[in-house]
Amino acid sequence: MHSTWQRLSNVSALATSVLLVLLTAIAATSYVIPANLDPATLKVPHLNVVLGRPQYERRAKEREYAFVKFDLKADLAPLFNWNTKQVFVYLLADYANTRYPENSVVVWDRIIRSPKYARLNVQDGKQKYEFKEITDTFRRYQIQPWVGMLRSGEVVRTEPVAFPPVRRRTQ
Repeated sequence: MHSTWQRLSNVSALATSVLLVLLTAIAATSYVIPANLDPATLKVPHLNVVLGRPQYERRAKEREYAFVKFDLKADLAPLFNWNTKQVFVYLLADYANTRYPENSVVVWDRIIRSPKYARLNVQDGKQKYEFKEITDTFRRYQIQPWVGMLRSGEVVRTEPVAFPPVRRRTQ
């Protein structure tokens, strides 16, 4: 005869094994479901560069700050399936300078938790985070599933955006 503890141990081991196989199957099927995205549009109608000092440093040197406004239209609803918890979308500015050849700065981001809010139409969107230089912009996303690995991709890429001449900020 088996004791109650042995039977409970066998049942919990079987339940854990079944749950592990089920979660593996759920994670694997997320890669089988295709996400066909329509082309998105991203325009940068306004780019301004000014000299200024950061407020958080007392004796800081003047730096160049870029301010961007952008127009974005994208439909990310196809990224949602039964295993998608949320989609993290971000606008990335890539630039190069003489000291560091490859740099990336997140300019704007949004978390989309439902396909109901997956149609993005941002007019005159402003940056959330500061940056110093810009030459190329991307529109990217990361899918955060309930179970499984993170997946990411790119929706749209623009042509390089020319920096205007630096001007001094008026007080």
